[in-house]
Order: sequence, then structure tokens, then C-alpha cells
Amino acid sequence: MKKVLFLTSNFPPNRSVGTQRVTKILKYIDTSKFEFHILTLKEKYYPGQFDANEILEKRLPNGLFIHRSDMTDLTSGFTHAKSFFKSKFKKTGSSTENMATGAKKTTSSPRTGKPAAKGFFTRLAYSSRDFIFSILEFPDKHIGWLKSAVEDGVRIVKENKIDVLFTTAPPHSLFVMAWLIKRKTGVKLVLDYRDPWALSRWDKGSALKTASENFLEKRVVRSADAATFVTEKLRDEYARHYKNYRPENFHVFYNGYDADDFEGLQIPPNNGRPIRVVHLGSLYKKRNPEKLFLAVKNLKKRGILKEGDIRFEFIGFVARELSGLYDLIHEHALEKFIEFKENIAFHESIRTMYAADALLIVQPFTDLQVPAKLLEYMFTRRPILALAEHDSATDMVIRDGRLGFTAASQDVAEIEQAIINLLEHLKNPQFTPNETYIESFNMKNYIGKLEKILLEA
Repeated sequence: MKKVLFLTSNFPPNRSVGTQRVTKILKYIDTSKFEFHILTLKEKYYPGQFDANEILEKRLPNGLFIHRSDMTDLTSGFTHAKSFFKSKFKKTGSSTENMATGAKKTTSSPRTGKPAAKGFFTRLAYSSRDFIFSILEFPDKHIGWLKSAVEDGVRIVKENKIDVLFTTAPPHSLFVMAWLIKRKTGVKLVLDYRDPWALSRWDKGSALKTASENFLEKRVVRSADAATFVTEKLRDEYARHYKNYRPENFHVFYNGYDADDFEGLQIPPNNGRPIRVVHLGSLYKKRNPEKLFLAVKNLKKRGILKEGDIRFEFIGFVARELSGLYDLIHEHALEKFIEFKENIAFHESIRTMYAADALLIVQPFTDLQVPAKLLEYMFTRRPILALAEHDSATDMVIRDGRLGFTAASQDVAEIEQAIINLLEHLKNPQFTPNETYIESFNMKNYIGKLEKILLEA
């Protein structure tokens, strides 16, 4: 039996997308081949409580050795200053209603997403805070866990004679922790990339930040005995970039789905009016559906879309930097076509997928990643409308699985046509899903690929 230490911040009661992947792995890994020790954070760092009746907790098998430790908030000394500036200048922006929650929100600068500030000292305060936080939270806010994680990781490796250290990111600071544990113990190291780090298309910062990330990632990758990536595109990109660091040990391991999550929930779609096209999950940074809004506006103007025909529902958190989307809906009078709703629990999101007529993916400006929810989407066999780049990892899954329609994320005319194609498909189906392809992502069977990687590390 091979002993594995799994270093992860994505563990119940954490409810993140990363925890979905972690718990599926632990549920289906062969416990006759592996003994898993989990090093994670104490429950107090997550909202909510560890609940054995929740879906994520139910996936956890018996026999896990769970170790929890503390994390230091390196920015806690600035909390009072942050609160002071928020209260001091909260009146500098006008208040409008948040359409998703009915709560008040502060008007934001369209360029920065920060509250519109009047005066030099306010701008200086925000820029100073951001600069300080960028240093103390590099490469991310979980860096405050480094000291405890490394100390506890080294102890667990030595006391339990661990064979393999396995860690998943983001947050990518965990890769740094794993690298340090390996340096101190010599344990085999396997990295799991859910998102790119220094090669990210979305999170390019200053030249100094980029150089620092490249410096760290190079050392982490060089020390690893193997690495897994959630798409072929991502694996190939890293294999090219780190061609001198044994890219033959870079493997693809997608986010699979857990078929058990859908048991008893196969309810029929809406089959009425308006047609429901649902997006589940957060909108943030470049995950921006603005071009879809413009396409709907144009189709409405041309009379192709009429009130009561179709409704796009965005269910989940909308980041502050995208708060302008609410104004865009009002500006183009799209209230009857587009709606924002509050976030829902995972089991309810599965029901919502089935109740929808079609499902929406917003994945712009990257060809490397596939949003994890796409795997759940595909299991429902509901047609998918994806705003993603041509020949991207997302487009390849949509195409290979015969799952729906892809439109270039910034091409309004192409999005318009994709909407028209979707409506025609719902009236008269143009394709059927590739069942063999969909079944290949069933984690119950797919887990064998990861088992082989861990055994050979």
C-alpha cells in the first residue's frame, strides 16, 4: 500500500470548485492500493460547518487520516485601516440596487472596480493598501499557511513514512509549501494543476509579479516527480515551456463528474416559455458576459427575440469589477431577457441544470482551461452554449462531445448566430451527444489514470 500525503486547502467544509475535485478523487481512489493522509486547514477558516450530511462530506471514505492546522493572516494588521477608509469614503459613490440580492451597492469605477474616490488621499490610501497586500499575499493569501503547513507536512511525512506528496492548486502557494516539504524530506512530489500559474492568461500582473511567479514555478516544477493538468491544452503548454524538466511526466487528468450526484434528479426540462438558458457559477475578472448582452440586444432589435421567448439566468456571485453588468441590462432594456439570481447549494445546482432548457459557459480569453461545471453540464445532456475561443480546450470538449454550440467570446455577431442555432436545435434537434465521450469522464472509472500516476511517481 502506497502512503500519500494530500496537501490541500480545498477540503470540506470548504465549498469551492476545487473541493469538488478533491472529494471526487478521495471517494473513488482504490483504498486497497493507497493510504491517504490529508493536510488541510482547520474548519474555522471556512464558512459553515463540517456536516456529514452534505454531498461533499458524504464523498469522503472511511480510513482517511485528516490533519488540520492554523493559518496566519499576514494582513490582519491592516484590517482596521481598511475599515476606516471604507467608512470614511463610503459616501463618495452613489447607491443603486443590486438586482441579484436587492442589497445596496456602491457605484464603482469601471476601470478598477474600486469605489469611485474623490481626492488624492483617498486614491493614495487604496493604492498603498493594494501595494502592501500584493506583497504580503504573494503569490496568494494562503501564503500565511506556509509555516504551519511545512512544519506539519515534514512531521507527517517522517512519522508515517509517506511515499508521495500530492497537492492541487490554485491556490498556488501550496506548490511552494509542497516544494519546501520535499526539500526537507526527499518525498516524491506530484503537482495537480487545476489552473495555470505563471502561464495564466487571466492573472497577468506587474512585471515584478510575473518574474517572481516564473522564478518560483520553475523551481517547483523542476523538483516535481510528476504533474497532472486538467486539459490537453494546459499540459501541452507546460510541456513546451518546461521542455527541459521531464515533460514526459506531465499528464492529463480532467475534472471528472460523479454520477452519484445526479441520482434521482433526472427531472424533465422546462419545455415551456420562456426558454431557460442557465449559467451556474461566479462571474469575475474576464469571465464577463457583456458581449452576450449585446447580442441579445441586437436580436431583440431585429425582432428575432421577443419578450417571453428566452431568458438567460445567471445564478451565483458577481464580482465587484463586473457590477457594470447591472447597468448594462437597464441601459438596453433587457430586464425581460436577462436575470441575476443568488448563489445556490451544489445539490440545488444539479436540479437547476436539469430544469433548464440549455446551459451557458462563459470562458473567454483562454485556450488552456475547461470550467469544472462543464463536466456536470455534459452529464445532463442539456445543450450547451459556450462563449469561448475557437480551438480552445472548452471548444474541443463541446465539439468532441457533440454537446452544443461555441461562439468566439468577443464576437457579438457570432454569439447572435449561436443563439439562433440553439433555438433551432431546441425546436428540431440537430445533433445527439457522444455517449462514449461523456462516459469517459465518469470519475468512478477515470480515477484509474490518477492511480497509475501516483503508483509510478
